[in-house]
Amino acid sequence: MPISPYDRIAVARRICGEILLRVSILPRRTQDQVKLCLTFTDGSKLYVTETWSKGELEVYSYYWVDAQSNLIIGWDNAPHHTQIETFPHHKHVGDQSNRQPSEERCLEDVLQVIARQLRSLRR
Repeated sequence: MPISPYDRIAVARRICGEILLRVSILPRRTQDQVKLCLTFTDGSKLYVTETWSKGELEVYSYYWVDAQSNLIIGWDNAPHHTQIETFPHHKHVGDQSNRQPSEERCLEDVLQVIARQLRSLRR
């Protein structure tokens, strides 16, 4: 059974609750793909693309941008930065050329990072 975008939205609501302003389901290429845009209360957005196979997350891309569409952090597992110790998992911080190792490897991990950062700004 293909993954449902509604399942992933439920995850976002569970983790980000009060800081999640809006969720949009974006067009996807296949039934095994989930594409979302999550908008947070500070105006930043997280663009989510996941490809699933047999219930396992195979390919992901999570790009968090500020209200002006400037990159904050982008996480993905595209296999093109072999020098990074967490290959193929990596993140782009502030700029596409600033590639760093990443321990965040799923939507839940990424949302935890975002939630911590946004909640700390609200205090």
